[in-house]
Amino acid sequence: MSLTVRESAIPDSPISRWDARWKLAALLLATVAVVTLRDLWAAGVAALLALFLAGIGRVRWSVLTSRWLLLLLAVAPVLMVLPFTAENGTRLAGGVALRAFAVGTLAVVLVHTAPLARTFAAAHALGVPGLLVQIAQLAHRYSLLFFAEARRVRIALRTRGFRTRTDAHTYRTLGASAGVLLVRGGDRAESVADAMRTRGFDGTYRPLHPFRTTPADALGFAAVLVASALLIVWDRFA
Repeated sequence: MSLTVRESAIPDSPISRWDARWKLAALLLATVAVVTLRDLWAAGVAALLALFLAGIGRVRWSVLTSRWLLLLLAVAPVLMVLPFTAENGTRLAGGVALRAFAVGTLAVVLVHTAPLARTFAAAHALGVPGLLVQIAQLAHRYSLLFFAEARRVRIALRTRGFRTRTDAHTYRTLGASAGVLLVRGGDRAESVADAMRTRGFDGTYRPLHPFRTTPADALGFAAVLVASALLIVWDRFA
């Protein structure tokens, strides 16, 4: 099996050229600000600003809509219960939906405007322990391979006439397939660890490309910080 992971292409934009450290810090602060909002109008403005950032970052519309659908599935139970269980429940449900929309859009902007490895390196530069960064990066890297292997096993079963039913044979087959995936995953993990050690890996996280701050990076961070502060002031005192 090929070990190549194909990530989606990052379109050139002011957001993609933003230093990953400044971008990560700015979007995290903006996320915290959005989560603390209580006013419906402030949450609506936050959602519009997040959508504006997505537009500047040239994030594909198909990516945004797919992530919004996942968010809708996640918050749907809350949105359905709040109008019947709380005072001003409809207004509260609207605020929850807008805040979830804004936070989800900010997350999409962060992930889809820079290579994920670059974002992990920025997290390490901002103080996240290297061990946690390596675990997260390896988990992302090999989750893709795991799903690809699971797909191969599913295709192999179907070509041999296997169909899912509610009987003992189906349960035994699925259990054996899960065991095969786990065993292959363990073998691959040991092979990767041996390969890393033979190449001199000592546990230290080392980014491949150095970071460089420009005035535009600091200006973008300041703009997001000011916008977040204004939203909080509006939310608390309007």
